[in-house]
Amino acid sequence: MSDSETKLLELQACLETHFGELRSSRSDDQPIFALEHCLDEREIEELSQATREHVRTSRPSIKHSLPWIVYSSELGYRFSGDEYWQTFEQETPGWTENGNRYWLRARYLDFEKTYGGAVPSGTWADHFSIICWPITHAILPNNLQRHLARILWETRNSFSKETLESPEALGELVYNSSWNASSHFRYFVQNKRLAGQIAAPLLFGGDFNTDKLIRPETLERIGKDLNRERISREWLKVARSEARRRVNVKGLASSWKDPETRDIDNPRKAKTEAKKLGIEPRLLLRPEDLRGKAWTVRLEIPDMSHLPNRFPGILKLLAESRCVVEGTSGRPLARGMLLRGAHSVRLERWPDAREVLLKFERENKKFNYLLQTECLLRPDSIRLFRIASDGLAYEMRSPRVRPGENYVLINTEDPVEAEDGLCTPTEIRCEGVHGAVLKLPEAISSDLEETLKELGIGLSGKIEIRPAGLCPVAWDGDGRAEWLASETPCLAIRADHAVDSITLSIDGERPLELVQGNPGEPVFVEFPYISAGRHVVRAFSAAADSGEDSKPLGDMIMYVLPRRTDPRGPLFVQIDPPSPTLEDIWEGRAEVSVFGPNDRTVECRVSMFGRSGESPITTKRFQPMELPVSADEWRSRFEKSFRKDSKVQRAYCDARFCKLEFSAEELGMFSLLCEEDSRPLRWRLRQKGRKYFLRVLDDSGDDGAAAVSRVEFDTPLVESSLASENEYEVPGPGGMYIARTKRFEAAVIIPPPSSREFQIAPEPSIEEQPRRQDVLVRAVETAKRWADARPAGNPLAAFRQSAVVRALVRHVFRILCGNKWADKEKAALEGDMESLKSLSEAVSEYPKTGSVLLEEIENLAQGTCGDRVRRLAGLFNDIEDSERLAEFLLMLASDPRSLTLREGESLDEVLKRILDKTTPLTKAARFLVLATDSQVRAGDVGIAPGEIYAGWRWP
Repeated sequence: MSDSETKLLELQACLETHFGELRSSRSDDQPIFALEHCLDEREIEELSQATREHVRTSRPSIKHSLPWIVYSSELGYRFSGDEYWQTFEQETPGWTENGNRYWLRARYLDFEKTYGGAVPSGTWADHFSIICWPITHAILPNNLQRHLARILWETRNSFSKETLESPEALGELVYNSSWNASSHFRYFVQNKRLAGQIAAPLLFGGDFNTDKLIRPETLERIGKDLNRERISREWLKVARSEARRRVNVKGLASSWKDPETRDIDNPRKAKTEAKKLGIEPRLLLRPEDLRGKAWTVRLEIPDMSHLPNRFPGILKLLAESRCVVEGTSGRPLARGMLLRGAHSVRLERWPDAREVLLKFERENKKFNYLLQTECLLRPDSIRLFRIASDGLAYEMRSPRVRPGENYVLINTEDPVEAEDGLCTPTEIRCEGVHGAVLKLPEAISSDLEETLKELGIGLSGKIEIRPAGLCPVAWDGDGRAEWLASETPCLAIRADHAVDSITLSIDGERPLELVQGNPGEPVFVEFPYISAGRHVVRAFSAAADSGEDSKPLGDMIMYVLPRRTDPRGPLFVQIDPPSPTLEDIWEGRAEVSVFGPNDRTVECRVSMFGRSGESPITTKRFQPMELPVSADEWRSRFEKSFRKDSKVQRAYCDARFCKLEFSAEELGMFSLLCEEDSRPLRWRLRQKGRKYFLRVLDDSGDDGAAAVSRVEFDTPLVESSLASENEYEVPGPGGMYIARTKRFEAAVIIPPPSSREFQIAPEPSIEEQPRRQDVLVRAVETAKRWADARPAGNPLAAFRQSAVVRALVRHVFRILCGNKWADKEKAALEGDMESLKSLSEAVSEYPKTGSVLLEEIENLAQGTCGDRVRRLAGLFNDIEDSERLAEFLLMLASDPRSLTLREGESLDEVLKRILDKTTPLTKAARFLVLATDSQVRAGDVGIAPGEIYAGWRWP
């Protein structure tokens, strides 16, 4: 017996005893992790050396399975989200010849049966069915630690005793707050119970029985690693302090019901619940000049990041769906925008009181109840805005004024008129409203008071409730204030007459009696434990020596904002999608906008990294850009200053993530880390000179090696199988390489070498094919495969890819609409906007449909994809489920990678229905795509990176 095997058997016996004792100390619902072993650093090194020496010459044996489980979980702990098996094989010489991934997974399954080991679950565990075991048993790999520390810090003000005492509830909180974390972390916390079992001991360091969730020595090790980074250490320190405070407060209870007991399907309950959430948008006016002769109307949409913690089903909608604000120009807000703080938009027209202000591209039944309750404008025709010291005019909760103050009065029906020169007309640059500036003297005469009454305005009384102590984020001077959840709100209540006591009621509950001193002296009260949302603080008094019942003194509306950061700050970066991948940034699918004061500049630096902790492969600093920076301007600057650089293109092949950094001197700075998309099957590129080399990375856990094929640009429907190799050298013509396993597929586009960046691509050779179901399905699948493929770093790859996809889409619609249609389409494409008229006439059987679309094309081109779907469906409303068919056809005609199937649908069934009954709708959809493309290209915008046809960017 070799020395290495002897050592492994000794370690096996030691670990059997340790894990057996650990199992007996825990309940059945508390899993054990392989990282909770009993070995110190020296013994871990001895274990690693013994396993490596043994596998050089022999196969791993079940007799020493526990050392292999510990060894693989230790590698998992160092996992950076990149290449687990490649690292494993590099650090374990002989594993490729003698080891077996499936054998290792079987040992983890044995560990689960024998010792109650943790079981991976969720999408990530399904896709990465082998490496999910060592990664899960690593508890919290290095690359996930910072994410968890940040989320615990951000959600600390949502902690409650019930949340902290339940792993499931804490895991739910972490999961609902992970929408802007890396894809790997989002996959990881899909196992919510497991996430909670990891987060709880990190917060309490083993106290409050959390030492039963993770072994204290293991927890200490993770804590030390977290403490190595200053920001993570500070995040965790603050989160721990808040968690302990919440648990130690006697009688602490969340002001929110448990998710299972909440009912917002009932409209009556929805109104009460919606009020507490504080999601009602707020109106304010912004002066267009220093003299205040013209004002714009702004709608401030509140931060909704706390909603997923109340209603988990809302997270997906807020994170993945864009929304349009009624009364605006129609440009949708970016996905995830309402999770990142309050957001202000300009109203071009005054919305009707019956219009829901926020309309999302996707729908959620429960959220709709909330929106229909709170996201509406009140039907009042008269509205009063107080002009604050910052020059903005904030809407008052009630039409009551104070002497010496200035206001803006607006009317949605008639111009404002008043006697005695009280009102000065002013321009409100919003369709549907009239305005006047109201300046009040210090003394209000009886005649003036009567004039105010005629305008529907009253005078405020002498009772005062106002903020005290630390200034709130916002205060309108008349009963509405905002604080950050990290602050402790403090109010001052003052009565100008003698009272025995003052009683406070918070949201109709928690009565608190205060003793009043001399008349006019304020009484102060703090609110240390108040949750995010809207709260009503109402004061009552009992008059001294009167024997009368309590009388209302006044009230205060308190809004507690859930986040520390606020996009209303001087520098704000808006990104859509909110957590873009490396590929999203590189291929132009992410929209980046930077906002700040006019006439100021912002600098941007972009860096690409190979692995976490390493120096960047390449870094480039852009020339300063004037604020604000639009998404189109950013995309153009990124393309010219970064993406076209040949050195950067080579670096992209080796990059695993990139970092965007924006700085504007004293205005602040912002950074964003964009990681490579985490997929179980993917290609890794290497560029040497002008040649590309490819290898397949397969972490799927599917049986057998991935099958590989190649498709040339000239013949996009013809695949050629390739023999299995460790690395593939790409020949001169380039093309698409496809890797397939039993469940997954990955494709990459490699361009032909060229001394010029772009060249006229030859038209792909696609033979005419019959109008049959199987032919159509294959054509659509092929078009989507080409569209979904990842282009190599050289922009020529994306250029050639788009050319092939457009050719395949034309081929699909030749099958659907026939050769005559295809010939007219070709003629229209070779002509100009005028030549589209003949194509519009080919949208037959529905008279004037094509001409209607052509007449409306300017407005349709400015609208969203959703607007076009609804308009097209409206022209064919006699077809069953016309909106769904219109959406599918427009996606197919404009960008096949956007094609999605709804629950219960199959591609065969949808295409069969389209093939059988909807030819006029099919022609109209294709015409609308081509006409929009022509309209957008004729303007200043043109086609954007990542688009197949101009103006067609699906959410």
